[in-house]
Amino acid sequence: MSRIITVAAGLTLAALLACQRMKPVDDVLKDAREAHARGEDRAAVIHLKILLQHDPGHASARRLLGELHLAQGDAVTAEKELRRALALGQSRQEILPLLVRALLAQAAYQGVLDELRGEARTPVVLAWRGDAQLGLGKAEEASQLYGLALQGDSRLVAAHLGRARLALLQNDPAASALAVERAIAAEPRNPEALRAKGDLLRSRGELAEALASYRAILQVDKNNVQAYADMAATYLQDGKPALARQQLEAGRKVQPASLVLAYAQGLLDFAEGRHKAALEKAQAVLHAAPDHLPSMLLAATAEIATGATGEARVHLQRYRESRPNEPYALRLQAMCDLKEGKARAALDLLEPLLVGEVRDIELLALAGEAAMRTGKHDLAARWFGQASKLAPESVDLLASNGLSLLSQGQDARAIEALELAARQQGAAASRAGALLVMAQLRSRNFSRAMEQVHKMEAQGDNPAVQNLKGGVLLASGDLAGARNAFSRALELDPDHLPALDNLAELDLMEKKAPQARQRYQSALARNRTSVPLMMALSRLETRQGKLPAAIEWLERAIAQAPDAAAPAQSLAALYLASGQAGKALPLAQRLRALQPDDPAILDMLAQSASAAGKPAEALDSLQKLAILRPSIADVQLRIARTHLTLGKNADALASARRAIAIDPAREDALLLASALMIDSGAYGDAHKLAQSVQQRTPAAAIGFKLEGDALMEQGKAGEAAQQYERGFKLQPSGPMLIALHRALHAAGKLTAAEQQMQAWLEQHADDQPTRLYHASHLLQRLEFSAARREYDLILQRDPDNVVALNDLAWALLQMNDGEAARPAERAYRLAPGNPAVADTLAWILAETGKPARALPLFKKALDSAPSSPEIRLHYAYALFRSGDKRAARGQCQQLLAIQDFPRRAEVEGLLAKL
Repeated sequence: MSRIITVAAGLTLAALLACQRMKPVDDVLKDAREAHARGEDRAAVIHLKILLQHDPGHASARRLLGELHLAQGDAVTAEKELRRALALGQSRQEILPLLVRALLAQAAYQGVLDELRGEARTPVVLAWRGDAQLGLGKAEEASQLYGLALQGDSRLVAAHLGRARLALLQNDPAASALAVERAIAAEPRNPEALRAKGDLLRSRGELAEALASYRAILQVDKNNVQAYADMAATYLQDGKPALARQQLEAGRKVQPASLVLAYAQGLLDFAEGRHKAALEKAQAVLHAAPDHLPSMLLAATAEIATGATGEARVHLQRYRESRPNEPYALRLQAMCDLKEGKARAALDLLEPLLVGEVRDIELLALAGEAAMRTGKHDLAARWFGQASKLAPESVDLLASNGLSLLSQGQDARAIEALELAARQQGAAASRAGALLVMAQLRSRNFSRAMEQVHKMEAQGDNPAVQNLKGGVLLASGDLAGARNAFSRALELDPDHLPALDNLAELDLMEKKAPQARQRYQSALARNRTSVPLMMALSRLETRQGKLPAAIEWLERAIAQAPDAAAPAQSLAALYLASGQAGKALPLAQRLRALQPDDPAILDMLAQSASAAGKPAEALDSLQKLAILRPSIADVQLRIARTHLTLGKNADALASARRAIAIDPAREDALLLASALMIDSGAYGDAHKLAQSVQQRTPAAAIGFKLEGDALMEQGKAGEAAQQYERGFKLQPSGPMLIALHRALHAAGKLTAAEQQMQAWLEQHADDQPTRLYHASHLLQRLEFSAARREYDLILQRDPDNVVALNDLAWALLQMNDGEAARPAERAYRLAPGNPAVADTLAWILAETGKPARALPLFKKALDSAPSSPEIRLHYAYALFRSGDKRAARGQCQQLLAIQDFPRRAEVEGLLAKL
């Protein structure tokens, strides 16, 4: 149909071109204006295009064409034509209101502010700026601007309507209604005011009154297609699609190609289940007006309905760039997450929407499902319970409520809800029956559970029911009966993976892993391309600790299904877990190419890139993840740390601040932000941050820790100790004590520092990190015997603590203890790639006359840490003692090339001996 219309329009245009080829330009413009006055805007546009073919620089024609496109809902084309008219000399004073309308219609709010920069602060300009600030989410600034506009002109409709929109966003419908009434009192026939009144009435469910308000618009402007679209939407809301269709047909007689009507038709198509047609309408609007936000939502909704969640995410991402926290968009994105098995992400999006009294059944059910899948059973029970009270006839909600109660441990209430649902008919009732069996099992009422299974068996031989029966028998201790039931399920359906998994689990319970493996492999022999079976084998090998075999199965699964996300994500995770970041990264990159807006894949790519030493690529993924997950502080914190890795401290601080804005109590974000402020010398900012935290959470230690850190860096150790002491008294902990201990030492209060440390360690003997700090502190103060005692206590609890072993070896060497090599050797066996550990062992060997083994170790350590002057100096001494003076001289010369090297005199002394 659309192709026929396009051809007809082309023939009409050709005919008009032929008839008017010789007509004067001004006459064509007059024809266009007359057609517009008659409401024949389509003909007017054709006249204007004819004129502009003859005279492309005709400013008045450009302006009128822009105005017509704006009226038809094509704000993008309207803006282009209006800017051309402006460039051709049309009055800015006349063009500006149209241009602002076009920009606002595109949600180009920053563009409005840029356009108005330098304009006089007239009331209408102030109102426009208020609209732009409101669109940018800056409610306070918008409120001030609307107030200033009304001070200048108390009857300014634009400012009253701006206040109405602001009040709605602030959940104050009474104030919104008052602002709309004031707008109508100022201009009773203003179409925008009448539309605002209609929208408000429609939001309150007063549909007849809303229709009357929209009809009043047509009495003022019979060509206002938006009014027809709004009436169609109202009839649709009232469950009267036939009347909605009539309104759209009436609107098309005025403007057949209106984008506003195309969008409204898409809504009607979707309501009547024509999802593909709805998507086509939305795509048609977006082709003409790429930034039309409502069509982005319609397209996303239609894509979700057809199962195309990846495509839906693209629309949602674009929509949320303009309106990141719009509830309906968040709900749609949560639906995508749930369909893709990402319940945690869905719950993060939905929880902020469930504040106060919620009567939206679909939202409650969606949140309940997300909570259930993430194990938050108390939340699931609450939300499903609310939803089932609002819709007590819904079998799905009764079943979901029963499941949530079951998961919460309220078995009696769960059984009551599930029994009611199981008595019904259909798939939902079958699901409720299965859940009822689970509830009875939870209550250890095996006979009642089996009664329900028998009822389900009576409805037909079903592998899922046999699998359920096996579960009941297994729970009651009848392992042989369970095996028989699971085996029967596989007889009915050899590919019924749940039963196969259960039989394999029985094998593992009986410590027969080879038998479990053989089950899966036999099934795979029948179905050599089964990716789920390959993944099951990978899980089995992972449980057995056989990561290479687990990885091999996933690699086979990916070879079979290269575009499948689940095995690829599992394989990338195993690569990372086994230290193969180089393999994880290209896999994550390929996943990203297949699903560019999947948060889990972006997260995996960021982890892989970071582990592979590519922080720039990790940052790119994290920044895209932040767009999709704007309310998760952890993402911003990871961005901050990645900026830090790249040496971009200012950007790191900005991201840390964003993390704090999302979660003001996030201590690691507060500590990072404070450290970055201190590092840049912004002590005032660090103090302000600390004091704001103290005011917000006066009973928490963190605010005093932050202030103490800032004071320590300023050399005010005594004042820092006071702050740390306050924090330690509020919340005693090892980290707070360590900070206090350092400050007291720096302030010269050594006795007080050691008394507090000893008292803490006596009362908290298992606080290994604090004891390790204290041991290291004693080592630095050359108190080797005391340090040795602390390291011995640490190693009694943790014999493989590499740091303690390494430092103990060093302490023993300084004490001339012949046992120094023993902990050093053990540390090296545990961490052969650690240059500090290799250096310690090499130095001990060199000191005890074993240069042949010491020198290769020194070289290995220096290759791993070439910028370490300490290792290089030790290596130089070892080379000197071995008689290789030339090599020793080369190491000394490299040390002397280091600016401000503190041990220069020592190196010069060694060099003199060479």
